Amino acid sequence: MARYAQRLIREKLEAEAGTAEETTAADAILARNVTLRNLEAEYQQQDFAIGTEGAQPEDIYNVHAGAEYDVEASSPAEAATPPIYAHLLQSSGFAMESDTTDTWFTPLAESEVIPTTTMQLRNGALMQNVVGIRGSMAFTAETGRKPFFRFNRRGKYVAPVDFVASAHDFSAWPRALTCTPENMFAFTLGGQKLCVSSFTFNDGRQPQVDAYMNCEGTTLGPRRFTGSMTVKWPALATKDLLTQIKNGVTEPLIWTLGKTVGQTIQISAPKVQIKYAGEQNINGDLGITLDLVFQATGVGNDELEIRYS
Repeated sequence: MARYAQRLIREKLEAEAGTAEETTAADAILARNVTLRNLEAEYQQQDFAIGTEGAQPEDIYNVHAGAEYDVEASSPAEAATPPIYAHLLQSSGFAMESDTTDTWFTPLAESEVIPTTTMQLRNGALMQNVVGIRGSMAFTAETGRKPFFRFNRRGKYVAPVDFVASAHDFSAWPRALTCTPENMFAFTLGGQKLCVSSFTFNDGRQPQVDAYMNCEGTTLGPRRFTGSMTVKWPALATKDLLTQIKNGVTEPLIWTLGKTVGQTIQISAPKVQIKYAGEQNINGDLGITLDLVFQATGVGNDELEIRYS
C-alpha cells in the first residue's frame, strides 16, 4: 500500500533538452514543502448543440506535469565545488561560472538556451519521468531560520510506470546555516549596514509547457527580479530611506551568510530600487518594509549574482 511519506523527487541535468536521462538514487533532491503535479491540464466542455440539457464530455488540452518544492540554500559540501543543487539553478535560467575558489550564478543571456532536467516523481503508487523540466525560482531568508530556494518546475507529461522501491541516501546534502548574527557576515544597502528580519526575491517567471503548436518545450517567459526586505528603521542621519525612495535612487545590495571560507553564500545586486511598503512592529522596534526592484547595469544580465565561496 502506498504511503504519503514515500513521495520523493529525483532530478538530473539533460545532455539534450527534452531527452530523458536515467535517474538514480544519487539524483534524489532533499526537498521540503513538496507538491507533486503528476498531471496538469486544461479542460473544456464540448458544448455542442445536441437538443438536450446536461453535461457533455470535456476535451483535455495542454497536458503536462511537474512539481514545486523548497531546497535549503546551503553552501557546497566541499570548498571550490558547485552546490549540489546547481542543476536546479541552471534550469531556472542561470548561467554557472567558477574559478579555483568560487562558483557563481548570474541570469542567462536571452540568446542562450536554458538547460533542462529529467524529473522523476515517486509516490509509492507509481513512478513518472517528466522530461524537459525548467522552472521559476524564489528565495527567502528570515531571522532564526535556514534560507531556502523555492522552485516551481514544469515539463512534458510521460505516462507513469510501476513503483519500484529504492533506498536513498541524503548524506551528501549539506544543511544550510541559520540566519543568526553569529552566521551573518553582511547585509548592506548602498554600503550601509541595516538590521534585517526578512529578505526575499523571485524571478517573476511563469513556466509554460508547449506555448507553440509546432515547437515543444517549457518556456519561462521574461524575468523580472523583485523582492522585499523588512529592516529596523534607521535614523535619518544614518540613511534617509524616504528621500531615497522619492528620488528613485538605486544602490547595491549585499546579503552574505557564512563567515568561513568555503561555507559562504552571497547574494548581491548592483542596482536596487526600494519602494515604501509600510511600517512594521519588530518585537517593539520600529521597522520598515521595502519592496525591491533589481535592475541590470549597462552590461546587462547582471541584476543578480548568487556566489558560493
